[in-house]
Amino acid sequence: MTPSITPPMLSRGLGSLLHDQHGQGWTDLITGYGAVFLGHCEPKITAALQAQSTRLWAAGRLPVDHQPRVDRLINQLLASDMRQAGLLSTGMEAAEYAMRLAATHTGRQAFIAFERSMHGKSAMSAALCWPNAPLRPGGLHTLPFVDRCAESDILEQLLAVLRTGKIAALFVEPLQGSNGAHQASAAFYEQAIALCHEHGSLCIFDETLTGLYRTGPAFYAERLVGTPDMLIFAKSMGNGFPVACVALGMHIQITPQALPGSTFAGNPLALAVVEATLQRMAELPLTQQVQQLDEIARQTLAPLDPTQVFVRGQGALWCLELGASVNISTLAQTLHDHHLLVTITGRFMRLLPAATMNTTDWHQACELIAQACQAATS
Repeated sequence: MTPSITPPMLSRGLGSLLHDQHGQGWTDLITGYGAVFLGHCEPKITAALQAQSTRLWAAGRLPVDHQPRVDRLINQLLASDMRQAGLLSTGMEAAEYAMRLAATHTGRQAFIAFERSMHGKSAMSAALCWPNAPLRPGGLHTLPFVDRCAESDILEQLLAVLRTGKIAALFVEPLQGSNGAHQASAAFYEQAIALCHEHGSLCIFDETLTGLYRTGPAFYAERLVGTPDMLIFAKSMGNGFPVACVALGMHIQITPQALPGSTFAGNPLALAVVEATLQRMAELPLTQQVQQLDEIARQTLAPLDPTQVFVRGQGALWCLELGASVNISTLAQTLHDHHLLVTITGRFMRLLPAATMNTTDWHQACELIAQACQAATS
């Protein structure tokens, strides 16, 4: 929502439909910033959380009986040369943990990332990518991304920094969820991983948003020849419950100096929700469902004039970059009047449908968005 639009006061939700305090329905294309990937209050996940809430909430680092089952479910999703390294509470916490793991593994303390990627809002993770970060820790290198620089030039800059021998890891958000859905080519990512390995650095793929079928396969990195050293995934693995995960290559060891774990990391409630979510994901043809959403988005948004509205995205993650001739307030008001919830930040509109959204509803939403964009263009 834009600052000029008062969002509805929500009271409940089911699937892709939210209801406000007056009982009016709203189509949800925000889905908790992408967290509610299987729809609000999915019955099997809700039942698992309710059942666990009567047994045990927090246990510190004491073992919990369903931890082995969750470990197996997560490891089944990963490449054979990776294993999960523990649950955390948020993608930001996972990014911080990945930094500690990279530092203890390499003996280095500097990091690289690309402009306007999103790795969290801690002092380190925010300063890694965003020029407006309020704190600026040292040892961070931010490179331009493909929205303003050629891939070959970026790789040259990456190589120059790697050659210093000080870089613990490169962070990659393969499809930028907070910067217009920009993404580089598979060849670019493969070369970046190779360059990191040539110079003793790690490559960390942050799939907080893209992980677990958002763009089709279980992980975006599955498209690549070669595997990153770490994967971060969060948001949708708890279907709205706060939980995240870091997965490691087998060559990376977890030492006490990496400070694994935290008070709420891997708590029994999170374990129950992750188990139910991953089981539900395994029951659904998610790759096919996401592909259907992809095809509908491309079909319905394609008629938009690319000089006025530039469309980027994949699967169940789409962004519309709105040109200067588009009246943002008019557009936002039209969507609000039709009870359609989207995220508009600056001149970017982001659409994050649930994978389980009815394709007819998604088609109608995309058509409405296209018509509203055209009507708001002067």
